Amino acid sequence: MTDHYEALIIGGGPAGLTAGLYLMRAGINTLLCEKVLPGGAPLNTERIENYPGFPEGISGRELMDRFTAQAKAFGLPVREFSEVFGIGQEEGRFVVSLNDGEFTADGLIVASGSEPVKLGIPGETEFAGRGISYCATCDGMFFRGLDVAVIGGGDSAIEEALSLANIVNKVYVVHRRDSLRAQKILQERAFNHPRMEFVWNARPVEVTGGREVEGLVVEDTVTGRRNTIAVSGVFFYVGYQPNTAFVAGYVDRDPTGYIITDDRCATRTPGLYAAGDVRKKALRQISTAVGDGAVAAVSLERYVLERKG
Repeated sequence: MTDHYEALIIGGGPAGLTAGLYLMRAGINTLLCEKVLPGGAPLNTERIENYPGFPEGISGRELMDRFTAQAKAFGLPVREFSEVFGIGQEEGRFVVSLNDGEFTADGLIVASGSEPVKLGIPGETEFAGRGISYCATCDGMFFRGLDVAVIGGGDSAIEEALSLANIVNKVYVVHRRDSLRAQKILQERAFNHPRMEFVWNARPVEVTGGREVEGLVVEDTVTGRRNTIAVSGVFFYVGYQPNTAFVAGYVDRDPTGYIITDDRCATRTPGLYAAGDVRKKALRQISTAVGDGAVAAVSLERYVLERKG
């Protein structure tokens, strides 16, 4: 028999865990499904300094461990390594198909986050796990004392480059423009770090090597000239894409795949809400994900209670 819940949350990052906390406190029978481990993208952030309440900063892992512990303290069941492949509707309920079972729910919150964009250049796939990475916090220690390249110029790229600079010999920051998009405080730290060097107006075109990465070929966006930077690792931070394919038939999405909602985090399908990085919005931070999670949970609670009459 398929298990039924009043609310089912897809994704265990800041938005999903916050939604679970709110729903459990409201007495709504809820299940959270996470395709890996609860915590989401912040698990890969070494230091978080802009989340209120932690004036000295906190590691992403510690912060998300606290989120998880608090949600579980109110009884939230978290199903780990549970990936959603699709949803449907049957007799007024949502049917959620996962790799480890099938569940029904009165309402859903999609908080499945996003994943790094891949450039698709030669060598990117071939050297995956052999010098190519999308997480400096995860893999930085493998490159201690070596030279590496970081691709990108936003907050994530510079935060991870700074983290790597404390471990490796040198970090080449490769950016397609002649200025960064990262916050000014991050730029100041990066420009003043002795182990960081900036490669401006450059785009990566190939990763080279033998058994492991040995170089990154970059092309000057102004002159078109190419040269190879000798590195042992390449870390890509060129953007993210939302994990929303499984829900495409039930929501409206913008051209990049982000879910369009109203101010209650509601989609065009009654009972289906979106929260966190999957939503179309101006800012994607832990603080905004928490806000989304709370709003989506309260909206879903009201929807469930209305169904009960």
